[in-house]
Amino acid sequence: MKTFDAWRLLITPLAPVHLGTGESFEPTNYVIEDDILHAFDTGAVLASFGSKDRDSLLTLASGRPDKQMIESLQKFFHDRRQGLIAHANQQIPVLPGVTKLYASRVGKTANHEADGSKVVNKLEIERVATNPVTKLPVLFGSSIKGAIRTALLDGINRGRPTSDRTEESLKMQQRLFKFTADKFELDPMRLLQFADAPWVAEDGLPPSHVQFAVNRKKTPVVDENGQLRKSKAANLYQVMEFVSAWRYRALAGQLNVQSLAVLGEHGRHTGKVPDSTLRFSARDIAKACNAFYRPILRAEMRLLAERGYGDAEWIGTMEALLNAAQEGMERGDAFLLRVGRHSGAESVTLNGVRKINITKGKGQPAGGKPNHALTIWLAAKHQDQSSGLVPFGWLLIELQPMESASAEWPELRVMCESRQDEARAQAQQIRAARDAAEAMRRETESKREAERLQFVQRQEEERQALRAEAERLSRRESMTASQRAIDDFTSYMAKRFDALRGKPTRANGEEHTRARALAKAALEDSEWSADDRRCAAVAIAEWLPKVVSVDMKDERKRLKLAALQGVS
Repeated sequence: MKTFDAWRLLITPLAPVHLGTGESFEPTNYVIEDDILHAFDTGAVLASFGSKDRDSLLTLASGRPDKQMIESLQKFFHDRRQGLIAHANQQIPVLPGVTKLYASRVGKTANHEADGSKVVNKLEIERVATNPVTKLPVLFGSSIKGAIRTALLDGINRGRPTSDRTEESLKMQQRLFKFTADKFELDPMRLLQFADAPWVAEDGLPPSHVQFAVNRKKTPVVDENGQLRKSKAANLYQVMEFVSAWRYRALAGQLNVQSLAVLGEHGRHTGKVPDSTLRFSARDIAKACNAFYRPILRAEMRLLAERGYGDAEWIGTMEALLNAAQEGMERGDAFLLRVGRHSGAESVTLNGVRKINITKGKGQPAGGKPNHALTIWLAAKHQDQSSGLVPFGWLLIELQPMESASAEWPELRVMCESRQDEARAQAQQIRAARDAAEAMRRETESKREAERLQFVQRQEEERQALRAEAERLSRRESMTASQRAIDDFTSYMAKRFDALRGKPTRANGEEHTRARALAKAALEDSEWSADDRRCAAVAIAEWLPKVVSVDMKDERKRLKLAALQGVS
């Protein structure tokens, strides 16, 4: 007898979804260029910076940790973005409004406080949860389970108001699910096991993007004369990363429904298992989720259309999907679910007992606790956008038994693919950026390798020069005075030759003076041997034209080199 039933969860995001972990992209580990966020790690920073930039960064990072330091660091990284892009390990599409906002604010003061102090743009971008190895999105099983829990509780409650207005959420759950604080084994949700759902799409399209979340009033705001005015809520926005919408079966999870039949209804397990009326099958879950979430989705679609906020194409595609999925939803083969940030208060609270805390501004009276939210968060390309908006968090989940082969849903695939023009353009742009970055990285590495080889060569030349100098000094210990004079001359002329890079100078200076002094000493000093005189003549004849542009025929006569060589 099976101990559990296993179900495949095929998940298609229908709207942008943000499940986060508290992590953010910081302006010191990303740059935005040409509508692409290029993320990099500390190793990339060190790889892309030369010693001068590293020293500058160390100086900045060692300063006082104030707003000026944050501003300076932002500007430092932004100014060096091309080198950093070449070493990025992740590229994420960014909608144009975010690119514009970033370019206008990075490394700059956002505004000033009343006392004149700076308010620096921190420019953090909240990240979606990802697999740390693949860097692809993942939906946590706990989030899926939590959303399903809400739907099941609502199905049991059936919109009834609570008789105890002070009843807390946990107490209400215990009442509806028939368990207590010391009897969590009676919670029916413990029989449902949800695995994390990783990203499995292999279409080559970017799995996530960065855009605005904007806040809009559900009802029009009017002044004392009844004239429409802009709500303060319209100024609220966030910049976040979202899992992209309309990606056919892009994520895949698993549901295991534990079977208690093997335990029997009596015996030693009596009192240790959830109530028999609260043992939900996969089909029960699907139907409960559709009963709870579908009216919320329908209400949002109506609101978006009535207020003129909605993206008409999105609303139209959703209508077509709901019609196409009607029979499957009624059978429990597929269900709607809503997860993540900005899912709306209605999606995380029960009908009949819903009380929404309304936050008012400073100095304003408390807003009370109505049974619906007064505003809605919507996905936008620009922070001041008022139409073409879509809600967050909607998923379509298909249920298929694990023991059977996965069946296709061609109609859903076509709907998804028809909405991917922007994603395809983003994918092409990212590929071009990666190719350019790879070319830049190779060029940088080639230059650095050439610099390294030059450095090694210089070191070897310096070592050889030091060895040669040491050998020369050793030889000088056994030299006569005349031989040392010749050695001094050749050493000086060799250094001048190197300094002039092999191009003789036209100046008639120190070189001639040394040549004349050596020739005179060789001719007039009786201590010089005939061999030393010949060596002096050879040294002058060899080195003087290498260092100075001269007519050696005249110089040989002037310096009497023939006499030094014993030629009459």
